[in-house]
Amino acid sequence: MDYKKYALAVTLLGLAGCQSTPALKINSAVDLESNTSINRVNRDAMNYDVNIEMPNNYDVNNFSKMRIAAYVDKVSWLPGSNPASVDTGMAAKLLENELARTKRFDVLTRNCTSCSYEAAYQVENTRVEGQIEQGEQFNPDYVLELSIALGSAIKEKFDHNEIIFTADVTTKLTNPTTGEIIHSFAPIRSNLPAKNYFVIGGKFQGGFNLNDKNELIQAYRDAVSASIQVLVTKVMDYYPVGGRVTNFRNGRIAIDSGINQGFAVKQPVVLFLSDDGLDIPLASAEITPKKDNGAGVIIKWRSDAEAQAVMHKLRALGKDYLKSNRIYAVSVGTPEDWVL
Repeated sequence: MDYKKYALAVTLLGLAGCQSTPALKINSAVDLESNTSINRVNRDAMNYDVNIEMPNNYDVNNFSKMRIAAYVDKVSWLPGSNPASVDTGMAAKLLENELARTKRFDVLTRNCTSCSYEAAYQVENTRVEGQIEQGEQFNPDYVLELSIALGSAIKEKFDHNEIIFTADVTTKLTNPTTGEIIHSFAPIRSNLPAKNYFVIGGKFQGGFNLNDKNELIQAYRDAVSASIQVLVTKVMDYYPVGGRVTNFRNGRIAIDSGINQGFAVKQPVVLFLSDDGLDIPLASAEITPKKDNGAGVIIKWRSDAEAQAVMHKLRALGKDYLKSNRIYAVSVGTPEDWVL
């Protein structure tokens, strides 16, 4: 692997969905190579100066969580597809869960049936003090909205047939007060690996059963789930998290941010010196988060003069240098160990 390019471990993910009816596309072109890729930050790549750079969209003033409410606007069907029972509520719950797992946001659920039951239970069965009050929930800073289009295509082979399920996802982040679109992620296209099935004389013989509604629905749900996971990695790339370095000793560092501030898992970061409007990249490191802070180790210092000068001062003065100089750690994308 060429780590001197911005080395990223790339995983191609696929999605899908549909049923064997005359409405389906037969032998239509499905470009599996068009799948939207998932880029993960490779720890080994952080051993090269060229990769020790500031990520896009970072801001030390925004190293804190924002509240969002996530919605799925609609689940529609691409031309030539046979619709199945895939509702927006199921997709919205998947979206909420995956976003909450990143720790990037405080996710406000709008799909909690149990919350309504609990509120009703408390009114009937518990003391007034501490009861859930209607209208007391938080309002979001932003609304994240998805539209999902599902489809499928059939490939007729010599000894079997294949069906490929497809999902297209569009996303926008909106200020619900002003209606301003804050950001729109690039459309996501994914195709699930082909599912084989066998038909003889027009009768189903084995493999994926296109006439089984449960199998069909599950395939569509897999497509929705996979597409949302792709989106979540894009969110992690676009919204870096960070914190101020509070201690340094023998190549080990501490920062004032942890899980509650947006660090979900152990991950590579870039250290930088913030000096009166200038942000100077210094080193790569790996942070292991705790609840409200984190600790880690330096991977590599940049070889340029500015970074080397800071390194020597830190080694000499340690925590005293950090009291009068602002050094931050900022995340640089989806961690290599992030579990999909």
